[in-house]
Amino acid sequence: MKKPLSNDPIGGKRTYMQWEGDDTHVVTEQKVDNILEHNKRQANDWKSGSMIGNTQHHHQKVAEIPATLYYDLVKRLGDPRHNLKAWKKWLNDPENRYFRSTGGTV
Repeated sequence: MKKPLSNDPIGGKRTYMQWEGDDTHVVTEQKVDNILEHNKRQANDWKSGSMIGNTQHHHQKVAEIPATLYYDLVKRLGDPRHNLKAWKKWLNDPENRYFRSTGGTV
């Protein structure tokens, strides 16, 4: 049985409580189609070496990850600042390439 807890039609995110026998779960689902399409467009527009000579562009966005997935990854991999190697490995995995917003590898 499911009981809705919250619904965000704009963000495509919904949370509900689910009971299976004696187990109770809180489940959050989020539509990611728009985020993945946006990332694909950004990756296609990205040009290698675009930051060279640009003294005003000090940071480069490398990925956009839906919030529900991000917090699941934080639980599994730890904070990106403290386990950068694991996060890079996850982002460079071919199965996760559509979360990257640049070409190449991280």
